[in-house]
Amino acid sequence: MKIKSSPKTACLLIFCFLLLVGCETNKVDVRYAGWENVTLVATGLGSIQKEWSISARLQAVQTAKINAYAQLESQANSLNTDTGKKVSAFVEKDKALAQKIAAFVRGAKITQTENVAAGVEIMMELFLGDNFKATLGLSQKRERSPSNPQNGDDSSPH
Repeated sequence: MKIKSSPKTACLLIFCFLLLVGCETNKVDVRYAGWENVTLVATGLGSIQKEWSISARLQAVQTAKINAYAQLESQANSLNTDTGKKVSAFVEKDKALAQKIAAFVRGAKITQTENVAAGVEIMMELFLGDNFKATLGLSQKRERSPSNPQNGDDSSPH
C-alpha cells in the first residue's frame, strides 16, 4: 500500500509533532532545601487556524503563553516539600495557596518566541528561589533582634 505525501499531510504531521513536543512537561523532583537554584522551563504552542494575520498571531501568542503558564504551574505543583508531600497536596486543601502559586507563575519570563509552521511557540523560565518558598509559607521567619522592644523583652531603661 502506497501512502501519498501531500503538503497538507506534511503540515498536519508537523503540527501534531509540535503539539506533542509543546505539551511535554518535565517532572522535577526537588527537595525543599534545593529550591533556591531551580528554574522551571516550559514551552507553549499557540496554533493559527487560518491565514497568518496580526490578530491571529496575537491570539496564538496569548494561547501559547496560557499553555506555558499551565505547564509551569503543573511543574510547580509536582514539586516535593521537605515533608515528602507534593505541593499539590497543600493546594488541594487551600484554594488561596492555589491562587498564590498561579500569581507566582505569572511572573515567569519569556525567553524565546518563535514562529513555527503551525503557529507560535513561546519558551518561558520561572526561577523558584526563596520567593517560591515564601509563596508557600515555607520560608523561615527572621528572628527579631534583642534590641527590638516588640519581641517581648523589655529590658530597655525607662
